[in-house]
Amino acid sequence: MGKGVVTVVAATVLVLLAVMALVIFLPPFLESQVKSREKDQMEEVRRTFSILQTSLYQMTQGDSLSFVLPMSPGSFFLYPTGEAACLSLGVKWRENDLGRLRYSMITRSYPSYTLGLEGGGVVLEQEGVSLMTFPPPLIRAVDLGENRVRVDVEWVYLVGENVRLSKRGPATLTLICLEEGYSVWAGENCNAENVVVDLKGRVEYEGAWQRYLKDLKDDLNSLGLNANLDNQNPLKLTILGRNASPGVKDLYYFEHMRKIAVWVA
Repeated sequence: MGKGVVTVVAATVLVLLAVMALVIFLPPFLESQVKSREKDQMEEVRRTFSILQTSLYQMTQGDSLSFVLPMSPGSFFLYPTGEAACLSLGVKWRENDLGRLRYSMITRSYPSYTLGLEGGGVVLEQEGVSLMTFPPPLIRAVDLGENRVRVDVEWVYLVGENVRLSKRGPATLTLICLEEGYSVWAGENCNAENVVVDLKGRVEYEGAWQRYLKDLKDDLNSLGLNANLDNQNPLKLTILGRNASPGVKDLYYFEHMRKIAVWVA
C-alpha cells in the first residue's frame, strides 16, 4: 500500500472520529448553552418587570419611560437557543378593567412561562398556576392612634391598543402617564365607615389575586382592622376598621389612581 493511500485512509479515520466526537459531545454542549441562555433571559426579564413595577408608582402626569425586553435567548453559531417570546398588551375596553401586559416565553430547558403586569402587580404564570411574584401596594394601612386608621387604595390602569408582538430582536415598551391623582381625599376628618376593594371582572389572573387578597386580609387583621373576604366573591375585600359598629366612621380613606398608556414595538 502506497504512502498516498495510507494518508487518505488516516485522514478518513480522523474525519470519522471527529464526526463521532461531534455527534457524542455537541448535542449536550448545545443543550447546556440553551439552558444557560434561557436562564439568563428569564432573570433579565424578571428584573425588568421588577423595575417596571417600581417605576409605575413613581410616575406623575406627563412622565414617559422606556424599557427594552429581550425576545429570544440568542443563538450559538447557527444553532438557535430557544423560541422568540411573545409580548402583548391586553385591555378589555370595559369600565374599570385594569388592563395587563404579558410576556410569554416557550422554553426548552424549563417550564414555559408568562409574566403579567396587572393592577400594579407582577404575576408569574407557569404550568397552569399563577402566583403574585411582585405584589402591588394596592392597599396600605397606617395606624394614626386613638383607633384612627388611614387606608390608601392605589389603582393602576394600563391602556392602549390590544397588540401582540413576536420577534427575535429586542422589544421596546414605552409608557406615558396620562392621568395621576387622588379621586378620594379624607381631609381632616374620618370619611369612611369601611373600605371595599372588589377586583371581580377587573383582573384576569384571578387565582393569583385571590391568594394575594387572602394574605393582605391576614396582615390587616393582625393590625386589628377587621378585614374580611366575601364568601361568594373571594376577590372582594372589605376593611371595617377597628370599630366595626354600623354607622361609625373611623377610617381616613384615600384613593389614588394612575392611568398609563403603553406602546409595544
